[in-house]
Amino acid sequence: MRYDAQRAREQNELGERIARARRERHRTQGELAEALAERGVRVQTAAVSKWEKGDSVPNAYQMLALCDALEMPLFPGETLNEEGARMLQGYREYLESQPKYRRRFLHTVPMTEMDVSRIPASAGFGEALDSNQFEKRAFPAASVPAGAAFAVRVHGDSMEPVLQDGQYAWVEKCIRLYPGEVGLFIVDGEGFIKVYDEREPEGEEAENFTDSEGVRHAQPVLISYNRKYAPKLISSGMNFRIVGRILNA
Repeated sequence: MRYDAQRAREQNELGERIARARRERHRTQGELAEALAERGVRVQTAAVSKWEKGDSVPNAYQMLALCDALEMPLFPGETLNEEGARMLQGYREYLESQPKYRRRFLHTVPMTEMDVSRIPASAGFGEALDSNQFEKRAFPAASVPAGAAFAVRVHGDSMEPVLQDGQYAWVEKCIRLYPGEVGLFIVDGEGFIKVYDEREPEGEEAENFTDSEGVRHAQPVLISYNRKYAPKLISSGMNFRIVGRILNA
């Protein structure tokens, strides 16, 4: 089938390619702008955002710099389905974690090893976390937020557009969050990345959330960025735990 520029523009294929490649390399839009500056292309973070949204497109030299900064082919093949692309990306990440397979220029970039959960934040995550199922992976030091203890992969689309399915979420361990902060939670053994909120308990729960000294505590509520998902109210009968704060949300 012939390439259809009009269709590609309407579907924002170029913007989505740039955004996907940037997220796969765990870079913010600001970090990508800095990488472009190192290649002679000086743009603001807002320009990167407009490219990804499809509000504008990079010129020829900006596109070449993008391909180099993101290791993105100028003319990608369309031979792999979604599962194949996922497997290829997993193998790429494995190779990049092995020093003998890295491209030479990566040795000039300061790297740091971080713990990464072997399974995403999803069903069964609580048991995996308690059994310390982590592995070490190397990341560019500049891409790891200060205070991060480990990373976990996002599962599903409930936190889009801020956190995408398959993206790494960096976790700072803590036992307390303020309303509005994004956290990693365990609810009856299942992992959730959500916005933390609180509400006044009602009905029977009002008594259940009252301690022996008569102090009534707030009832936790977990909220998704994607509004197609209803808030998750944490009842007194649930095994609920705050694991930590998400630093890149």
